[in-house]
Amino acid sequence: MDSTTCPLCALPRTPADTAGLAWSSLHERDGSLTWICPTCTRGELWRIEALLEVNAPSAPAPLRLAA
Repeated sequence: MDSTTCPLCALPRTPADTAGLAWSSLHERDGSLTWICPTCTRGELWRIEALLEVNAPSAPAPLRLAA
């Protein structure tokens, strides 16, 4: 099943986006497609070109106050 939102920023992919070439696609091992929005594509281009996994950013660890 194809993704309907960018996995990195959750921007929805609209029907108008399907007609253009702005979104990039990642072909997953299970045969599905993951669509990356134009902004995230530019930010992750080096990982995409190197065939590295593009993952959604994880939340940073909370800061602890010094005692």
